[in-house]
Amino acid sequence: MKRESSEWIKIAEEDLRSAECLFTFSLYRMVCYHAQQAVEKILKATLTEHEAEVSRIHNILDLCNAIEKIGHKAPLVAEEAIFLNSIYRARYPSDLGLLPSGEPTREDADNALSIARNVKNWLKNIEREHR
Repeated sequence: MKRESSEWIKIAEEDLRSAECLFTFSLYRMVCYHAQQAVEKILKATLTEHEAEVSRIHNILDLCNAIEKIGHKAPLVAEEAIFLNSIYRARYPSDLGLLPSGEPTREDADNALSIARNVKNWLKNIEREHR
């Protein structure tokens, strides 16, 4: 694996561990944020590994489309990507209310964590296939 791809993954894993820790303290906004960041970085690691251009975007749906262009099935469905995009945009007070329920709930945080864990598992499967 390329050094840059490995760095993306290392930081993604830190984001996921942070989200899991923050969940125990009911800090749901930060759980959602770090889960979204983990997904974003895993997708960017995959693109980097395949020498695809990685632009400075945060849109999970766009990153999934880029993943499909390099020949992989996207690791999440459109609704999940849209949900994670709403989380990212809701990180500042002026953007609250972008999530359907306003402030992220325990269920939102649990959903974001579940999506991030699934994307991490998707990456592990890809790595196994390419060995």
